Amino acid sequence: MRYFEKLIYNTLFIFTLAWISSCKKDITPPQNFDPTVGVVSLIKNEGEIKPGKYVFFQVLQNADAIDTSASFAINVFGKFTDDVSGAIVNAGNIVINNSLTVNGGPDNLYEYKFDQAALPMGKASLGNFINVQIRGSNAVDSLSRKLYIPKPIFLYNLYKSASTISNNKSYNLSWNPDEQNMFGKVLIQVDYHTGSSQTNNFENPGAVKGLVYTVSDNGSFVIPAADLQRFPVSSYISISISRATDNSWPTNRGHIEYIAVTSAFSSPILIQN
Repeated sequence: MRYFEKLIYNTLFIFTLAWISSCKKDITPPQNFDPTVGVVSLIKNEGEIKPGKYVFFQVLQNADAIDTSASFAINVFGKFTDDVSGAIVNAGNIVINNSLTVNGGPDNLYEYKFDQAALPMGKASLGNFINVQIRGSNAVDSLSRKLYIPKPIFLYNLYKSASTISNNKSYNLSWNPDEQNMFGKVLIQVDYHTGSSQTNNFENPGAVKGLVYTVSDNGSFVIPAADLQRFPVSSYISISISRATDNSWPTNRGHIEYIAVTSAFSSPILIQN
């Protein structure tokens, strides 16, 4: 994986669950893969509550002008914590749409990455409801509920050929809206890339605070020139958009969160006058 993609993925991991909370409540999950920790809480806009039990469906997209398999990385994660002891426990198998079975590992953590053969099935879930079943164990109740997977996000004017942005002009960002978006909002992030910026110009700063916007999922947003001016000419940034679903289901042994986040990010963008 290229350096820029790793950096963007890590940023999304930090922000995902924090974002959904700006719409509802913060549900930053305990450490596992730390699935996109900040997006969820930033959307939900409520206090921080870490779920002890969750299933997380994650979609990451590269900027691409066409809908190709290479543009997507799709993963499923799960973690279940005993409410009393705090130990990570086995919850039996996680079954998606009665066909895909995700088994817990020796550490009782669940992780499944859709390979090229399975990717068409994962992509078919986007914009649809899937059935997520937790088979259960002596520590976790069984549960079977539907989870809406947000539509894929296509950054219409941020394909790989769009490599420069002016920092003295407002930037018109556009994407495809999702009418079934649970919160009706998207998270937009503009992140500064220190390493590539300083490689390109050693006088560029070691850090620049990124931009974060939570806006309506209507397909259009203008990033003000006044905000973009914080990024110096000759530096590199990236832009990402995310949307999410979060359901909390009660069981006899506490709530289980079903979470889905779809995120798309641009290739590195050079800042010019």
